[in-house]
Amino acid sequence: MRLVLLPIALIGVLAAIGLVSRSDAPGAAPSPDVELVEVGRYEQPVYATSPPGDDRLFVVERTGRVWIVERGRRLARPFLDLSRRVSVDGYEEGLLSLAFAPDYATSGLLYVDYNDIEHRTIVEEFRSDTDPNVADPGSARKVLVIPNPSRAHHGGHILFGADRYLYISQGDGGIYRDPAFPAQSLDSLHGKILRIDPRRQGTKPYRVPPSNPFVGGPGRDEIWVYGLRNPWRIALEPETGALVIGDVGALIAEELNVALQAGINFGWSCLEGTSPYAIDPPPSCAEELVPPAIELVRGSVPVTDPAGAAPIVTRGRPKVDTRLETGEPVCSVVAGVFVRDPALPSLAGRHLYGDFCDSSLRSFRLQGGQAVDQRLVGLDVLLLSSFGVDAAGRVYATSLAGPVYRLEAR
Repeated sequence: MRLVLLPIALIGVLAAIGLVSRSDAPGAAPSPDVELVEVGRYEQPVYATSPPGDDRLFVVERTGRVWIVERGRRLARPFLDLSRRVSVDGYEEGLLSLAFAPDYATSGLLYVDYNDIEHRTIVEEFRSDTDPNVADPGSARKVLVIPNPSRAHHGGHILFGADRYLYISQGDGGIYRDPAFPAQSLDSLHGKILRIDPRRQGTKPYRVPPSNPFVGGPGRDEIWVYGLRNPWRIALEPETGALVIGDVGALIAEELNVALQAGINFGWSCLEGTSPYAIDPPPSCAEELVPPAIELVRGSVPVTDPAGAAPIVTRGRPKVDTRLETGEPVCSVVAGVFVRDPALPSLAGRHLYGDFCDSSLRSFRLQGGQAVDQRLVGLDVLLLSSFGVDAAGRVYATSLAGPVYRLEAR
């Protein structure tokens, strides 16, 4: 995520200079029956979740701690404290997410995604202690270790799908002129969504599902989809398994991508959004690049007047008009969750999402892989870092400024 880890001292400045704004989506109609209720304040919260069938809420702080909220009260002792092992250098590193195994009630297994002091991406397994409110630090087992070439673009979201496999979002590593173009390389885990079974297999720290698209062929077997810059947050549609990916942009556009199947190439760094990427794109790009379901143009919008500069042609790809004019101040898209809370009928089945700089929460329906019926929710979260869902289906939004909110019926 590009700006999600800005120093907290800048929050007031951002608001003062108008980087947090509201803008109407086409045909948007707010949901007047929904409100935000603050459930607590934390140190740079970046995620909230619950184990299956559990009435507790677990809040992840970027600085390395996980807290339990039980019956509306934060427990005095952290569930997990990795603060001495987690790097918070730069704006994008830290403890970034948490996922509980589908059989957590019996196995006690949970997984975290963080950046260590060597700036590597670490997916690590822990087991809950005899005290269910504390994870056993001695149970730590590294499942996946990915060296990163910089302190940026680590992705950082892990979640289990209905298929009981673990999906991992991994950024491209943040090297803009990397001659290997890792997001397009099937020999690299960077710039990808990965899919693994995190259980040990003999001497191997995890298993690869045989249904992954590149198993038995060229490329890393762990790859599910590729061609991504920095997929900060992802979501799986429960019924269809469709994967929604919020990919943070560089110069022009924020992207919400939808994968209805495995093996899809979303185009970075051949394209940013639907436009050719201007800074040293790969020398060749695949023909089948999947465009974003939603493209939020960063600080500019396409010029609609046909007069002026002609669309450009880049390496044989279709003509794309890259002329821009001033638009909305989005900067880091935050993919969200599919709402299943029966107390929120106006959002039922919709995907809730937002942006770190534009505080307006938005939603859309997913129909055949297309984002339709986009609308404003009518709520704002300053410095939005993530969304989450608890075991009861209640929806949460976290703000890097400290608050964690629950969406409730007004």
